[in-house]
Amino acid sequence: MKPTHIYQADQIVAGYDNKTVILGVSLVIPSNQISVIIGANACGKSTLLKTLARLIKPASGQITLDGKPIANIPSKQLARVVGLLPQSPIVPEGISVADLVGRGRFPHQSLFGGWTKKDYEAVAEAMRIMDITELANRNIDELSGGQRQRVWIAMALAQQTDILFLDEPTTFLDITYQVEILDLLTELNRKHGTTIVMVLHDINLSARYADHIFALHQGKLVAEGEPSKVVTSSLVKDIFGLDCTVIEDPISGSPLVVPIGRYHVNENTL
Repeated sequence: MKPTHIYQADQIVAGYDNKTVILGVSLVIPSNQISVIIGANACGKSTLLKTLARLIKPASGQITLDGKPIANIPSKQLARVVGLLPQSPIVPEGISVADLVGRGRFPHQSLFGGWTKKDYEAVAEAMRIMDITELANRNIDELSGGQRQRVWIAMALAQQTDILFLDEPTTFLDITYQVEILDLLTELNRKHGTTIVMVLHDINLSARYADHIFALHQGKLVAEGEPSKVVTSSLVKDIFGLDCTVIEDPISGSPLVVPIGRYHVNENTL
């Protein structure tokens, strides 16, 4: 099992292009659990994730890992603990699956050192977990969207970090691939204790797969906790502007958001 870490943000203010997006967010990421950041479009979900992962430097506030400011931790040292899969990674031209997954070993290699047995084992294990071993010699450009996403996640897994940040890992995938990816990430968390923090667009998938939810609204953290306590009709109305009812998912037992909408079919409309 992965070790326990204290990953904490204190009064983070952050943004980009001279625009402030995150407004004084404080949180502690639950170690060895799956956390999901939810909220309406443009509320700051991805900006918060990138700030937590040190891709964006906060204008004020501080993020610490086990009490140490991440801004002061050398990049390679941090990359051995924290991994990030951005929303739309750029695929190097002509690269094979195995070569791309192998790039995840960079933080563990010395400047002049070659590949070690541990490097090869880490890549093989990451491809096995994501069920892409048979694709090892294929070119990335030849793969479907779901296969390609599994390769990117395998690269992050090969990094063998204790904490993994994923920015909308199911974007542009159909529902079959979305569930497949989230099932694989859940298996990774349950078997290895990897702390996973994701931004997801679908609130029902968020509620089903998350142990902990962070709800953002206009750059502020407005609620957090177990899905059963956070995903309520009033919160959905507040952050998404959607009238709905929340019922129990008959499969998972998690909250299930059912939109009311402006129209419904009844005998008067037939």
